Amino acid sequence: MHGYESLPTDAALLTAVQQDDTAAFRQLYDRYWKALYTKACQRVDPDEAKDLVQEVMISLWKRRQEISLPSGAGLAPYLFTAIKYRVISHFAFQAGEIKKAALFDILDTPAASQLTETKELEARIAAEVGRLPARMQQVFRMSREQDLPIKEIAAQLDVSEQTVKNQLTEALKRLRTALAPNSAGEWAILLFYLFCHIRS
Repeated sequence: MHGYESLPTDAALLTAVQQDDTAAFRQLYDRYWKALYTKACQRVDPDEAKDLVQEVMISLWKRRQEISLPSGAGLAPYLFTAIKYRVISHFAFQAGEIKKAALFDILDTPAASQLTETKELEARIAAEVGRLPARMQQVFRMSREQDLPIKEIAAQLDVSEQTVKNQLTEALKRLRTALAPNSAGEWAILLFYLFCHIRS
C-alpha cells in the first residue's frame, strides 16, 4: 500500500509510480488523458492526437525517476508542456528531416525556452511571417497569434480543415528555408517559438 488511495494527489501518485506501481500510473493516465487529448486536437488530427498523448504518457513512465514536483504542485504543467513538445516534434518531422525523439530531447531543456525569448529571434520570425502569401499568412496568424484550433480557422475562412493544415505545414517549410537554421538545435528553438510562444 502506498497511501495514494486516501490521498490521490499527483505527488502521491507520482511517488507510487516511482516505486513501479502500475495502478498509480493508470490513475494518472486516466486523470490527464482527456485534457491532453483535447489540447493536442487543437493542432493535429484526432488519431494523431491519440498517438501523441500515448507518447507523452510512455515518456512519463520512462522518466518517472527523473521527475520531481515542487511542494504542493501537480503534474499538469509538466504534462501540458510535454504535449506541446510532442506537437512541435510532429510538425518538425513533417516539415524537415529531424527525428522526433531527437527533437523532443533538444526541446526538453531550460535553454530552449530561454533562447526563444530573444528579441532577435522574434524580429526575424515576424519579418519572415510578413513575407508569406496573404492567405497563408492569415491562416498562420490565426493559428499562432489568435491560438485558434484548425477546425475554427477552417470554419471562419470557409475552407476544409485539410487546407488549413496544408497551409500551416507549408508556412513552416518556408520559414525554415528563409530562417535557415544550421542545426537541429536551432530548428528546435525556432519551432518552440512558433508553437509555444502564443497566447494561452
